Amino acid sequence: MKKNLPSLDIAEPSLQARKAAETLLRGFHYQDLRETHLLACDFDAARQAATLATGHMSQSFTVDFPNAPDERARRGGELFMRALFLQDEIENRAEFYECLSDPVPDDIFVDVAEAVPGLSINDDPRWEDVRILLEGVCEELGIDTEYAVLHARFWRLHGQRRDGWQSIARRAHRIKLARMVPRASATDIDKLAEYFVAGVDHHDNWCRDDPERDISTTVDVVARYYEQIFDLRNS
Repeated sequence: MKKNLPSLDIAEPSLQARKAAETLLRGFHYQDLRETHLLACDFDAARQAATLATGHMSQSFTVDFPNAPDERARRGGELFMRALFLQDEIENRAEFYECLSDPVPDDIFVDVAEAVPGLSINDDPRWEDVRILLEGVCEELGIDTEYAVLHARFWRLHGQRRDGWQSIARRAHRIKLARMVPRASATDIDKLAEYFVAGVDHHDNWCRDDPERDISTTVDVVARYYEQIFDLRNS
């Protein structure tokens, strides 16, 4: 577990918390796998990875928002993953553009942006579409739409390895947490936002050639995050 994280007033993470963490992390694993397959222009494998990523994220959102109708929570997860796929396409636009020399099935890319392959990551107009997709998440689940603005900015900065992404990520995630755990105090939310950023840091260091090893390096941080959420909901 990352050093210097704030302590949480919880027992060891339960099996429920570990399962919730693994579901979320497998969603991110398959998102990464989609990117890997697209870099190789392997469209069938990319489609399969995308389906698995979306399924895991949809399931994760039902855990995050247990008081929302399952259909709306799952739809929120689908929209979130679609936004994540699009930010992958923005960050890898030059490499993904190489695939366009071959016929590309309509369901492979969210928006391939054929016309401007040389545009910088920061100037890509599709960031607006990322925000709109995240606003759809907010609409499904009753989250303040400022979350969409901030979370898209977090991804934009993070993808370019620019300073300040952690601060924006915390601000965005506090908004989501306020909806996930309405009874949580500001202190609780601040602590959980730190665990979210730690999880992102761990994910950044995944080797991607051994998913079980990658997930094992991160699952404790994320399981502790979920255990705290479950405890707060039951208090």
